[in-house]
Amino acid sequence: MSSNLRHNSGDTLTPSGQEIPRQYVANEKSGRRGSGFISRFGHNLLRFFKEVWRSLLTLVVMGAITAAVWTAKNHAFTRLFPVTYFSTSGDIVWTQFAYPYQEPIFSSLAAALVAILVPVGVILLAQIWVRSFCDASNALLGLAYSLLTGTFIVVIIKKTIGGLRPHFLSVCQPVLPQDAIGTGFQNIMFTIEQVCTGIDKSKIRNGVESFPSGHSEIAFAGFFYLSIYLFTHLKIQSRYRAGYWRMVACVLPTLLATYLASTLVLNYHHHGYDVVFGSLLGVLVALFGYRMVFKSVWNKRLNAVPACHAEHLDEHEPVLPK
Repeated sequence: MSSNLRHNSGDTLTPSGQEIPRQYVANEKSGRRGSGFISRFGHNLLRFFKEVWRSLLTLVVMGAITAAVWTAKNHAFTRLFPVTYFSTSGDIVWTQFAYPYQEPIFSSLAAALVAILVPVGVILLAQIWVRSFCDASNALLGLAYSLLTGTFIVVIIKKTIGGLRPHFLSVCQPVLPQDAIGTGFQNIMFTIEQVCTGIDKSKIRNGVESFPSGHSEIAFAGFFYLSIYLFTHLKIQSRYRAGYWRMVACVLPTLLATYLASTLVLNYHHHGYDVVFGSLLGVLVALFGYRMVFKSVWNKRLNAVPACHAEHLDEHEPVLPK
């Protein structure tokens, strides 16, 4: 009788008849669930690396090439700019390159960190509702595709084409020697080696790498990618009348990217066309990066479905809350 009472009270009995309080049983089950989560996460992570290791290796190689090209001191071009000389004074032509040098509002490192960490944080935060390793891993992989591909293209163009920044003459500080011989019309075209007297050589080299804007590209590669992710996962296309907050959530990342890009014109680090081209390039690689890891961009039935291994296809993938 007492045994039945103990059993009905909710306590668990050992084979010897001793009672185990229910809180310890709950903790044991919770521990088993935690171990199961860690095991599943490790299994999914290992399977993910097996599926995409070639792509990850390609990303590493692309990153190494990008870093090597960016750190190279020599350019694939010789940039000419006009300087005319009258009597004892030098008269500088092309005043659009004579703006003062100002420290950037966002450094290259700061812009890159913001464009990387904010999308990563939002994607991981979204997993509170999505709860899909497949979704998170693919979204982060697509973000890496977008950021690195765009950066690679920008670095190659900067080192092979480039252009004079609006503050170029301020960092160059051109002085025309008496024996300097120019080229072009009336021999007024010179190189930085001939006439630049600025102390900071790195700023002079950077002054001929205006096109395209790397800040703009990485801002849109990261934040426009995030806008696409939110647009597809908030299911705006699938709703009769979506809440306005969904539109605001989708637009805010692109607005932040636009602000980051615009600051480069405001403090004379880039021309307008540098920023426009860099921004469009960022949008393009974001679209490609997202489509590489999700089944669609525009199809409302498939644009939130990650392109995972076949065994994931039948899994239910919830979206963010209503």
